[in-house]
Amino acid sequence: MSAQYRNAVGVSVMHINIVGAGPSGLYFAYLMKKTWPAWRIRVFEQNAHDDTFGFGVVLSGRALSFLSDADSSIVDRLLTHMQTWSDQHIILNGKRVVIDGSSFSAISRLVLLEQLQNICMAAGVEIEYRRRISDPARLSDCDVLVAADGANSAVRDAFPQQFGTEIIDLKNYFAWYGVKKPYPAHTLTFLSRPDGAFCGHHYRYTPAMSTFVAEVDAQTWTSSGLADMSEDQRRTFSEDVFHATIDDGAFIDNRSIWRRYRIVKNKTWHHRNIVLIGDALRTAHPSIGSGTRLAIEDSIALWRAFQAEGSDIFATFKRFQSEREPVRDKLNRAAELSIAWYESMAGKLQMHPLDFTYDYMLRTGVMTQERLIRDCPHFMAQFVAHAGA
Repeated sequence: MSAQYRNAVGVSVMHINIVGAGPSGLYFAYLMKKTWPAWRIRVFEQNAHDDTFGFGVVLSGRALSFLSDADSSIVDRLLTHMQTWSDQHIILNGKRVVIDGSSFSAISRLVLLEQLQNICMAAGVEIEYRRRISDPARLSDCDVLVAADGANSAVRDAFPQQFGTEIIDLKNYFAWYGVKKPYPAHTLTFLSRPDGAFCGHHYRYTPAMSTFVAEVDAQTWTSSGLADMSEDQRRTFSEDVFHATIDDGAFIDNRSIWRRYRIVKNKTWHHRNIVLIGDALRTAHPSIGSGTRLAIEDSIALWRAFQAEGSDIFATFKRFQSEREPVRDKLNRAAELSIAWYESMAGKLQMHPLDFTYDYMLRTGVMTQERLIRDCPHFMAQFVAHAGA
């Protein structure tokens, strides 16, 4: 433990170690180095700089606005690599409903990381790749240790009682694939089949490529035979289920392992000089927003706490949790309702597509009928006409 940490209040130059070179770790490193150029900011990442798992990530218009408030030049830079659209599509058993009023963008995860790596290095951030940190004590000689190492955080897991870590396995199963088809909008495809209920979340992130997340409920996991298949067999089976959606194409595998959604929570966000952000702090269910967006917003909130409190790290951590936790709690409540909706989706797949879409849009309690009328007038006109028929 450094002398600076022992005498944190009033220190003018600090040393910050960040574990994890994902979007949250890199964006936090950049903001801190840009604001305090004399501070030493180091990032440690277990993978190579060009390794990435997954395909594209999606960000809402609101998320981009939040990022722009922190540094508009970064958003301008990312937008040159993004695909954008203003509608969301719901397809229920082959029938499409268009929801207007949405604003989404998507970018290749690898491109996003490359852009963040570039701005970090240009700012003077030190990044060390292929450096796995299994014991946070190896990086304890710093003023602040930021755990941005994801849902399976080694830093967090070294102090589970101190952080009050809780891990909850949900019921539904999913796998991330890629597909060589550019979908026109962020789309949810729901299918009711004799062997179960299936959902596909898909959106383009380049002019030729899309992310495709296949999901099933717990009953379908068993009744369809997925539970007893190998990963290759599951991919082939999923291609058959969604053959019309992917034009009889093939899913691209990138560590595309079927698993259950897992929620990670922490009662306390900091311990000693360690603070959690991103998925290390709290995982996000993808149905209520991009985990990438929430992780980057954590980075911005922690950076702003440093701006307010300076090198008093205990005051900084306290401010970070007190100001960010209500936002996270609100999203957590919405996520719980959304999770329950997806886990019971099988009972909804015989609804009329417009009724189904309306039910979907109101599932979290955040959206209201009044907001739908204001933000999605074309969809609501269709729904009202249908409901009054």
